[in-house]
Amino acid sequence: MTGWRYYGRIGGTLLIICTAVALLLAAVNVATRDVIAAGEQREREAATISLFPTFTEMEELTGSYPAGVHTVYRIAADGSLLGYAVNLETRGFGGMIQMVVGLDTSGAVCGLRVLSHAETPGLGSRAMLEGYLDGYRGMHHEPVLGEDIDAVSGATISSRAVKNGVALALSLRLGGGEA
Repeated sequence: MTGWRYYGRIGGTLLIICTAVALLLAAVNVATRDVIAAGEQREREAATISLFPTFTEMEELTGSYPAGVHTVYRIAADGSLLGYAVNLETRGFGGMIQMVVGLDTSGAVCGLRVLSHAETPGLGSRAMLEGYLDGYRGMHHEPVLGEDIDAVSGATISSRAVKNGVALALSLRLGGGEA
């Protein structure tokens, strides 16, 4: 019986410690949720500013969007339409890739920025670099890997994920009219 009491006491102690730690983590999560959401919003706005540096107005468009599209913003400067910023996510090799795709008034890609990803550093992450992303500028139609743009060697899944994000934004048919 001594053995069972000993193990029961250790198990009970571990249960109390784990419960306390779980409650502490839950409290920290609740306390920081708004701060994290505000930081993510600032990051999206910074990406939008980098795509449309002269913008003065950003209006969220409401509507029914395909899976993966979070928000669409109408971007203007002094009342004149500059384009649209599409916040979306697509699945890469390492998980979800969050990005903002900028579309000009004709519906062509004017730029894109990756906000977050979990792709392999030094391999899949090369598909997230500005030099590679600039290859999508001016595209009006769904890009085809190997024809319109090359995949990053060794990072085909990551390259395809970026391409799928651009294709998703282009499928909204923004530009030349409202969403």
